[in-house]
Formats: sequence, C-alpha cells, structure tokens
Amino acid sequence: MGADSTLVLVLGGEAYDGPPKFEVTFNGRPLGEGSVAAAIDTASVGRFADVTDKTPYVQSFAFAIPEALFDPNGTVGVTLTNEAYGGDGSNRDRNLYLASVTVNGRAVTASGLTTISDDGVEPNTMLGEFLLLPDGNTHAISRAPAGGWPLPPANLAGIKEISTDPVATSSIKAADRLAAAMPPDEPAESLDVAALDPDPEAIGEPACDLDQRYNVVGFPENSNELTPALTARLDQVIADIGSRQCNVIVTGYSSKQGSYATNALFSVERAQNTLRYLVEHGLKYVDANATGVGATDQFGPEFRDNRRVVITVMP
Repeated sequence: MGADSTLVLVLGGEAYDGPPKFEVTFNGRPLGEGSVAAAIDTASVGRFADVTDKTPYVQSFAFAIPEALFDPNGTVGVTLTNEAYGGDGSNRDRNLYLASVTVNGRAVTASGLTTISDDGVEPNTMLGEFLLLPDGNTHAISRAPAGGWPLPPANLAGIKEISTDPVATSSIKAADRLAAAMPPDEPAESLDVAALDPDPEAIGEPACDLDQRYNVVGFPENSNELTPALTARLDQVIADIGSRQCNVIVTGYSSKQGSYATNALFSVERAQNTLRYLVEHGLKYVDANATGVGATDQFGPEFRDNRRVVITVMP
C-alpha cells in the first residue's frame, strides 16, 4: 500500500475584520481550507508591503493529497475565499500572498506560479518573492515542475506521510498536548508533515516518566544534513530516553537568512531527518511526529542559533 502525498503552502496575509481564508485544490479537487491567523492587521498595524520583516505575518500549511488523487503532473490551485476591502483611501484590505507550493519536497516558488481568472491567464502581481491574490476572482496556479512532482518518500519502519487541516485541531495526541504546553513566544501553529505508527515491539517496555525538551543545534547553512556532531547529540538523546515509551515531537526551525519558501522547507526536512535517525537507531514511542515551523529568531541573534530542532518528549 502506498502513502499519501504532502502539499505545503507558504502564505503571508493581510487581515481586515478577520484574517484571510483560502481554499487549496489539486487537479481541481478540493484538498482543504486554511486561515492565515498571523496576517498583519491593516486596520491597526499597516500593510504587508510596508513592513521590512514579513516573517511574523507568514505561515506554513500542509495538506494531504490522497494516494488515489495524486498525479505527478497535477496542478495545485490556491484561492482567497473571503475578500474584503475598506474602500479607497482607507488602507484596509484583506489579501493573500503566496510564496511557494511544495509537493513531496519539490518546491515551486512564486515566480513560477501563474495567475488565472475567469477570463484566462492574467499578469502576475508580485511583491518581492510573493504572488498577490487580492480577491476570489483570481487563482494562483502551480503546474507541475519539469519532470513532475516526486512520489511520496518510501515508508521507513512504519513511517507514513500525513497531514491535517491546519485550521482544525490535530488528531495526534502528542501534538495537542505540546500546543497546550508551548510557551507564548513559540509559533502557535506548526506544520504536521510526518507521523509514526507505534512500534509493536515497544509493547511491554517501561512507561514514560520523562517531560523533557532537547535542543539539537548546529545545522549547516542551507542544509538539512545530519553532521557527525548532530548525530552524536541525537545518540545522547536516544540514550537518555532509553527503552521508555513516550510521546515524541520533533520541531524543526530555520534562520531568517534566505527566502521564506527555502526556510520553510529546511525546517521540515531537518525535523524529518532527525526523527528518521531516532527511529532507525532504536527510539521507542507511543506517538511520534515531525513538524517544521519555518524561520525564527527566537533562539538568539545569530543565524546559527536558530538552525535547530527541538525534541519534546513527554508521557
């Protein structure tokens, strides 16, 4: 049996009387809806175009493409569904800004997207590395890149690729508990991109008495590679957890150096590679998943401080 594919969108937004909402489709079939809760409030803060650091107003969203629906040459569509405008001179508006579309790890950035309306292809309205979607009459279209979208990664010892509606509550128990316990300065909405079935051999092993967060720092610039120093740190984490059955969440981060799309992808890949290593080297678990939340500067002023994963382990 194959696996579902994973579609990732990186979106910025402008809010006016509520955040912008959107619908995403694959080959014309609806995959789900989302809301850019982090969108800048144009009524009280200002416009997306006018802020130098747009990162606080950008989010990543993941959707599952069912195996039966996946097509390597399929087309992704994104549409704003709740257009609002305060009128000329009001400076109040509700807009979407699409940075990238990624399917199974292969990305198409805004410059490679197409704007289509009922009248056909329209000129793209760009804001730096973002494609503007001002209303529901225009749709951002991402055709498959040359060679097509890749197939989902092969399953590894029970790993299955999944995604949930980012607006809905996650179905993964551990993810729900982490969200409730996460400090206010951490991103409120993470991106579920991979999950694991419980290891059947772990049944009968000691229950989890850990409530611990492990920081794994030192990823190279523009890389998701697990260097010898990083794997040595992961070996320490594995040894500390031992044979306990715990809930494990691996959250990936990137620095603010580089583009939004690239940073989002690196954060996801760092988390996935880390969780894959942990499982291959003996991690036991009840629930385990990998998430990526993109660029941040919350861990320090240096770019290298923020190229990390955080492994949260709890009963």
